[in-house]
Formats: sequence, C-alpha cells, structure tokens
Amino acid sequence: MFGIVLAIAVYAAFYCGIRYTRLKRSIREINKDLADITRQIEENRILKLHASQREMEELLVTLNQTLEQIRAERISCEKREREFQRQLEDISHDLRTPLTAIQGYLKLIDRESLDSEEQEYLEVVRRRSAHLQHLINQFYEFSTLVSGNLKMELQQVDLARMCREQVLGYYQQFEDAGIEVQIHIPEKPVFIQADENALSRIIGNLLQNAVRYAKDQLTVEVREAESPVLICRNDAENLTGEDVRRMFDRFYTGDRARNQGGTGLGLAISRRLAEQMGGSMTAECGKEDGDISGEDQTRYGGIEDGIMSGNGADNNPPMQCMRLTIKTVFQSGELYNFKKV
Repeated sequence: MFGIVLAIAVYAAFYCGIRYTRLKRSIREINKDLADITRQIEENRILKLHASQREMEELLVTLNQTLEQIRAERISCEKREREFQRQLEDISHDLRTPLTAIQGYLKLIDRESLDSEEQEYLEVVRRRSAHLQHLINQFYEFSTLVSGNLKMELQQVDLARMCREQVLGYYQQFEDAGIEVQIHIPEKPVFIQADENALSRIIGNLLQNAVRYAKDQLTVEVREAESPVLICRNDAENLTGEDVRRMFDRFYTGDRARNQGGTGLGLAISRRLAEQMGGSMTAECGKEDGDISGEDQTRYGGIEDGIMSGNGADNNPPMQCMRLTIKTVFQSGELYNFKKV
C-alpha cells in the first residue's frame, strides 16, 4: 500500500514539475514576444502560444485585445495630429496674406500729416502687427517642421563664430533688460554639421528665452568635444521644476510667458531643429542661487526627451528653479559628407 502511495506521489510531483517547467517556458516566450511587439507596435502582430496550454489562452486573448486597442488609439492620435498640423499650416497661411496687406497700408500712411497722439497710435498698431506677424510665422514654421516638409542643407558651420555674432546682435536687448552676459567661446573655429539658417534660429531662440526669463545673469559657452556643445545658463526667478520639465512642449508657456506674449513654440522649434540635424537639446534646473558661471550647480531635475528625473513627483510641491541650463549637442562638422535632409 505504501509503495502505491509513494508511486502516486512521485508521479504527481513529476507531472507538476513538467507542467511548471512548460508554464515557465511559455511565460518567458510570451514575454519575449511581447517585448518585440512593443518595440514595433505599428506592425499588426499578435501573441501566439508556442504550445497548447489552456491556462494561458485567456491571458493571451486579453493581451491581444489590449494591443489592438493601443494600435487603434495610436492610429487615431496620429490622424488627429496630422489634421491639427494641416489646420495649423492652413490657418497660418491664410492669416499671412491679409496681415501683409495691413502692414503695407500702414507703411503708406503719411506720418507727417498726423498729430503726435495719432502718430503714437500708429506706432502701437505697427508694433502689434509686427508681433502678430512673428506669432504667425512661428506657427507656420512649427507646422512645416513637424510635417517633415522643412528641408535642410547640412554643411560645415563654425558654431563659435555664429554664437559670437548672435550674442553681439542681442547686446542692446541684454543691456536694456539689465542682464550681465559672460561669454566662454573659443577664438578658433568649432565646426559642426548644421544647416546655417536652422542653427541661427536655434541660437536666436535660446538668447530670446534668456532675455525674457533671465534675472540678471547669463553665461553663453561653447565646448569643443567629439560632439560640440552650446550651453546657455542663466539665473531665474518664478521658474519651477514643472516649467522646466515641460519647457520643450509645444504651446507650453507657464504664467510668466503668458504675461509676456510668448507662444510656447520657440524652444519646441529649436529642439526639433537640433534633432533634425542629428543633435539634441536638454534642460537642467539648479536649486542654488548665486554665480551661474560654474559647473557645481545642484541638479534636482535633469530633463531629456520630455522626461524629468529626480524629485519631480506630481504630489510634491513645486520646486523653485534658481538656475536654468539649456544644453544643445551637435554633430561634429570635421569628417562628414554633407547632404540635404
């Protein structure tokens, strides 16, 4: 009798061991397949059992239904995004023509025939129309960029020279804003792979951002490296970790930018331009106040690809950012065969 019980126990243990091994192998294979499908979610693939196991069939049915829902939502989001981009481009184009006509009529007005008050009103209208033109151009440029219709001609460009020229061009604006500028740019050329117009736009947007949001200090630095880096570092006030985390989101302005008429597109455009040229743009936030020229700032939120690391949990109170650093990394321009992209 004991022998029969022992034999049954051994058989049951052997059977359970086999079942466990097969189940474990199936889970491992499903996990591998799911990882492959997730990396290429756009492909219409489903999970399949490598061996018949009723215990796993219901799980796979649920997972495949979830994958289908994710694909359907992604297709819907991409369709809405394309439609939004098309509408944005159409609206920008439709507004440019009448605005150009308005600006033309404003130029035809004879200022000499107006009294001082009327001339002041005319100047206000001109400034407002120029600001509106700038906003419309930003909308149009962004829609063209994200749609992939913007063509770039990559060539060897001296990053150091362009930075010096741009900073000099903004000298009066920095002086009017009471911002002290420190420059650390090599005298010799620092060549990168870039489209000259796109690079000029990136540097200009970074300097405009500093004019708007710097407290009273700005450091502009160009570093020679295998991948050259442009660094803009300024002190800040009323800037939070959430502002920095969302800094590259399109149309995100934050309270301060809304008060200054920003569109929230400048840095979004700059980042896309940098990426299209094979580079990257990231932001870091320092908690300590004081000299902004050094490298020993305390980081509590490194931002890369829109993801914040550090103490940026939504449940935490907003952290004040005392120093903002925006780094733009470029491809070296020494050894490339340049082409249009």
